[in-house]
Amino acid sequence: MIDVWHDCDPGHDDAIALMYCLSEPKINLVGISTVHGNQLSYKTFKNAIRVLYITGQISKLEKIKVISGANKPIKRKSQICEEIHGDSGLGGIDWKDIDSKIEALGINLKEGEKQNIENVVDGIHNAYKNSKNGKLTILVTGCHTNIAAYAQKYPEDIKSGNINVVAMGGSIDTYGNTSPWAEFNIQIDPEAFSIVLNAFQTEDKRSLVTLIPLDVTHTVLSTPEVIKKLDENNKFENLIIKLLYFFKETYQNVFGFPSPPVHDPVAAYYIVHPEDFEVKHEQAVVETEGKYTSGSICINRYPKISNWCDKNELKEIDICRKVNVDKFWDSIIDHLHILAKNSPL
Repeated sequence: MIDVWHDCDPGHDDAIALMYCLSEPKINLVGISTVHGNQLSYKTFKNAIRVLYITGQISKLEKIKVISGANKPIKRKSQICEEIHGDSGLGGIDWKDIDSKIEALGINLKEGEKQNIENVVDGIHNAYKNSKNGKLTILVTGCHTNIAAYAQKYPEDIKSGNINVVAMGGSIDTYGNTSPWAEFNIQIDPEAFSIVLNAFQTEDKRSLVTLIPLDVTHTVLSTPEVIKKLDENNKFENLIIKLLYFFKETYQNVFGFPSPPVHDPVAAYYIVHPEDFEVKHEQAVVETEGKYTSGSICINRYPKISNWCDKNELKEIDICRKVNVDKFWDSIIDHLHILAKNSPL
């Protein structure tokens, strides 16, 4: 079993990543934290609770707390992605009936209105200390504001070399999705990702950060053929279909993609199936100052001649370059079928 803490900003693709973690036998989900990003932080908190309910996993709140974390970046103005994810963050569904059923269980959906970043930080620390095998994977499918705060408070945890970060984010050899070269998760708080990249290093230059960038996730498309594998007569799977069709429409309107890339589950899938990826070890820095390039991941492409930065600024990072798309989708669909059997919908 792999102990995983999921830091997320649900979000359509975050929701599917969380569903994967909840239904994967090899993952022991030890914590969930939410952050600003796809929507305001109190809305992403609500969405994480909603995912637990619709998957029939709400009872896990007894041991896995959902903690609402940072509601703004370290030093920048907050940005959200309402044009893609809608007003709720999980557009395409009327959540009123589901919310009333959640509240009838005594769960306070307004708890996320409080910023509890210290609770996130201490929660990750305790999860690591209580890990049965002494290791912890932090899955990041939003920006890195929460994780940067953790890295700054508990550097000794990271020095052990037993905590690694798997993150969806960045664009390497392709264009960005919120600026010419930057991807949303990195771009909205590049200072946070820079802190994480600098902190999660080992003395023997072993990378503790694995990045799944747009270069990979833009190959993982929710095509009509994929959606047809879901059962529209099953209430849970029909809800997923509605979410994906909303995602499809907004992605087409904003980016011109006929089928939307489903970014975040790819990072969750990597945790269990790294053998299905091509990964390249790199050295990189994060651009935090450029007017048009802030949030870009700058790779040291020519180590023997590079003089564009101080070599001490370069940090080790593993970057995924390719994924077996067919195996990925087969696994995701199988996991959704499993969850459908226990859904209360």
